[in-house]
Parts: sequence; C-alpha cells; structure tokens
Amino acid sequence: MRVLVTRPDPGGARTAARLALSGHDPVLMPLFEAEVTATPEDLPPVSRISGLIATSARAFSLFKASNLLDKAILDVPVHVVGPATAEAAQLAGFSDIREGAGAARDLARVLVDSQVRPVSDADKNVPEPERQHLVYLAGVPRTAAIEAALSEAGAAFSVLECYRMVEMSYSTDILISGILSPPPDVVLLYSANAARRLVALLEAKGLGNTLDLARFICLSEAIMTELPAGWRARAIAADHPDEDRLLASLDALG
Repeated sequence: MRVLVTRPDPGGARTAARLALSGHDPVLMPLFEAEVTATPEDLPPVSRISGLIATSARAFSLFKASNLLDKAILDVPVHVVGPATAEAAQLAGFSDIREGAGAARDLARVLVDSQVRPVSDADKNVPEPERQHLVYLAGVPRTAAIEAALSEAGAAFSVLECYRMVEMSYSTDILISGILSPPPDVVLLYSANAARRLVALLEAKGLGNTLDLARFICLSEAIMTELPAGWRARAIAADHPDEDRLLASLDALG
C-alpha cells in the first residue's frame, strides 16, 4: 500500500523505513518541523527542580542546543509520556526516567496520583522562584492537559517552552506530481495539529478530493475528530497511542 507519512522528521524517516521493510510504499509529507527555542541556561537552578516533564521526544533537543552548565540536571527525575520520549531522554543522558501510559492526559493522571504533592506550608514561605518544583519542557502549540491537571492538584510547577512546531508548505506542483500521485491508500496522522494542517493545506490547494478513497489511521480518537466528516468515516484510531499499535492497525487493513 502507498502510505502517506505526516510525522515530522526525524521520526518520519524512521517510520518510512519501517513501512518499507513491511512491503509498503511510504511517501513523506511532514506538516511541521521543530524549532528549538530555549537552551539549558533557561532552566531554573537544578536545586530548585524536583522533576522534569516531557510529552515529546523533541523536548530533549533543548540539551543539544548548548553545553550543559550543570551536569547535575541529568540526575533529576524525568516524567515522560511514552517509550519514544523515554528513549530520547536516555539518549540525552538522563538516568532516572519514569514512563507514563502513552498520552499527555495519562501522564498527567500519573503525576497527580503518585508523583505530585501540593505546595507545602514550608514552601509557601519561600519566594515562588526559589521553591522546588516540576518543570514542564513544553512545545508550542500544545494541549493543556498537563498544565490543567497540575494546576487543579495545586502542584508547584513551571513551564519552559523549549521548541515550537512550524508549519511546512508545499507547492501545488509538488503535491500533484509527487506526493499525491498516485494518491495514497492510507494516511498516518500523529497529532490533532497535523490533522488540522493537512485539511487546511489540501483545501487551500483545491486538492481535498485526492484523498477521497484513502483510509486514515490516527494515533488517537481525539485526532479523528479533527477530520472532515467524509474522511472521518474512513478513519480508525490505534487502540493505544504509540507507533507500534498504529502500524499494527495498518497491517490489519490487509
């Protein structure tokens, strides 16, 4: 099957390689690229960090942008959303990695239930910038699940926006003559932002009908809701938000 991969690089290239090994014909169409917007120097002092939170492997690009001023940061507990993010944390040099259940809302629940404690009475007497707290290594744009859950629990945390996803553009000629010719049989969608971007891009180019026969496989049901009704009728969601399950759903299509 010809499979359109909308995942940004470097993950997109890895996905394409897996698809090719399985006998599929992958075509890459990343809809965003990551831009690092912070350095380790933007973090609070290590003594004030009780843990780091990351919902994307891209968060750890932060530690490639500059030499670490304090190697002790690598001993700080890191709470991550799933295996890909855990692998990125390990490659960045972190040793205490605590993996969540695969989605931001699941990680938020784990943090609130077992890791997060409300600000203590003693800490309330310490100026807020000097309190020990969790630091969320966040991207732009993002869902509010982590921040909303931590705020509701009364947890001490701060947000460091360390990368942003920048929209990629494609000319009509490239789309018609290359990426969408022949039309893909299946489109893989990894985020709600990617789903919205794909719809907007093809509508702006007048090319929405090129996917009239395509099936859509989404990493979660929430992504499916961003698709127009006609596409949504031909969409399925992986039964767990990780790539192994996503590609298993593809294999199940036969």
